[in-house]
Amino acid sequence: PKKKVKGQGKTYYHAKDIAFLMHEPLMNTFRELRAYERKIKRAKAKKHFNQVDRLRENKPAYTLDHLVKERYPTFVDALRDLDDCLTLVHLFALLPAAKRHGIPQDVVARARELSLEFQSYVTRKHALRKVFISVKGIYYEAEIRGEPIVWLVSHNLQQTLPEDVDYRVMLTFLEFYISMTTFVNHQLYHEDNLRYPPVLDVALEDAATGAVAIVHELKRKMENAALVAQAREKATATGSKENAAIEQGEKPKKRKKTLAEKLKEIAQFEDGEDEDDIAEREAAERERERENEQLRMEENIEMMTSGDEANAQMATTIMDEEQNANLTDRELLILDRKRRANLFNGLTFLIKRECPREAMVFIVKSFGGEVCWEGEGSPIDINEEKDKITHVIMDRPLPNDEKPNGETSREFIVPQWICDCANHRILISTEKYFPGKKPPPHLSPFVDPEEEGYYPEYLLELMKLQHDFGVPGRKKLPSAASTEKKERKKTEEEEEEETHRKELEKEMKGVSYSKSLENEEIDEEEDNDSDSDSDSYPGEEGESEDSDPNESSSDEDYDDETGEKRVRSKITPEMAMREKDRVVRERIQKGGEEAELDHLKSALLPRKKRELYKAMQIGLAKKEERAEELRKRAAELKQMARDKGGNKRVKTTKGAGGSAKKKQKK
Repeated sequence: PKKKVKGQGKTYYHAKDIAFLMHEPLMNTFRELRAYERKIKRAKAKKHFNQVDRLRENKPAYTLDHLVKERYPTFVDALRDLDDCLTLVHLFALLPAAKRHGIPQDVVARARELSLEFQSYVTRKHALRKVFISVKGIYYEAEIRGEPIVWLVSHNLQQTLPEDVDYRVMLTFLEFYISMTTFVNHQLYHEDNLRYPPVLDVALEDAATGAVAIVHELKRKMENAALVAQAREKATATGSKENAAIEQGEKPKKRKKTLAEKLKEIAQFEDGEDEDDIAEREAAERERERENEQLRMEENIEMMTSGDEANAQMATTIMDEEQNANLTDRELLILDRKRRANLFNGLTFLIKRECPREAMVFIVKSFGGEVCWEGEGSPIDINEEKDKITHVIMDRPLPNDEKPNGETSREFIVPQWICDCANHRILISTEKYFPGKKPPPHLSPFVDPEEEGYYPEYLLELMKLQHDFGVPGRKKLPSAASTEKKERKKTEEEEEEETHRKELEKEMKGVSYSKSLENEEIDEEEDNDSDSDSDSYPGEEGESEDSDPNESSSDEDYDDETGEKRVRSKITPEMAMREKDRVVRERIQKGGEEAELDHLKSALLPRKKRELYKAMQIGLAKKEERAEELRKRAAELKQMARDKGGNKRVKTTKGAGGSAKKKQKK
């Protein structure tokens, strides 16, 4: 409105939005729901309980499918916006159903089913790329159809629902996200010719097995489909009568299909489409189908290589640095997926009860390993097939920090080892990850050390291991002086340009060329004299032998007219400078002549771009300052560790000497 009403709590909408909402199909459903609630209220008031029961059975229902299609016209658009959707769905999958906060049981159960369906697909396609365990929960990143999808899963602990959260707003978002996730899961399963919705094994789900409850069912369905296909091939080869009957039964289906296509074309002609528009649309659909088929073929190229673990690892090993740097995106995608699928190939992990079972099952199976645990629902019987177990995942210290008797051949690790191996695509040594010991730092794979300007020490060790194992797509090791700026040797052309620039600056100041040559000769003579002079002391430049440093000239300290002592100003040029200018000046002093040349070039830019350049310099300065703080902190921690280690060694040597003396006395 032109005249807005004063006061708080006023919300204004555009007239176009109101007109658009008037034609929304959901508005009619909402009106029906409003009338439905009034009917129930009236029937309760009149105590017509039979009518109340009949009305509750015929409650108007609505779907949000058309909203998903309007917002995401293509499947790739839906994948790009799937991060928040998966995070909220996984959050409500772990929340308890509470009537007090209005969280219904069916919504929680549906969110749980959708989360398991998506995890089972990621496990089957080995699409998981990154894992990071934080205080908030576990961050995952999967790559589907070339799009990275990041979501957060909260820790499966006792959830306390805060009172200051509006759960109605979250449930409104969840209602749309459930429809969207259903669409995405259906499309993913349909592309792989899998049954949707998949069958959920209730027994395995009750045992908190996570995605295993669906993955095994999917494998069983695929095996049955393969058997059916083989039976059909045999029937066609023999030319039996049953095959002829099947063909006769399929003819009406083909006729129905062609009839539906014909009716579709007639409806399109009635809508106003001509033959050219239909041809273009069909060509676009064929192109889209061809791209989808090509992408599916690339994803299924040698997904699981035959042979043992060593052969599988050798198939994805590239030792040559030039070959690794020249890999195309498609080659890198295929090699990385094959390495992910075979990272834990041939390894079986026993998950102890204190570890997060669902997360460990999801990560291990995504990278080609097998899992088992104590109790119901375990895929492997740990008593009968205990020889298959190669690793034990536990998160509590062992007695005497030693392996139990009879399990010395197994490797005992903490859950962090699984995540670090998955992030760096290598099998790291298990010595540092022994239960009870202080593990190495858990580095986030979502942070680029090159952009941050700081490489942690343990990250450099892992990068060296990647280089030794020949991991495809690995980054080059930074040089020893990567954090320090090395002075590059200038070429002859750059030296000529620099001298030409200096001469132009002198001419702009009014210094002639001949005078500049004389000044250069004088400077060279003074440099030679200063090198040969051995009687001068530092800090005495420009002072004679007879001059007293405490004495000051009258021109500097006293006024000529009044003769009074002049008070020097305490204001420095730095105080008058802005923060941007101060930071830029410091960076120019550190950068040298190259930074000074860049600053001179920036003076020719317009004002907006010049201010943007200064803001960029401030950002770079803050990043360098942060990296320097991290280096200092790492050096301090190293020194503290050395001091503790030295004190322990001193104590042990004293104890050993004392015990030896006692033995000698005895």
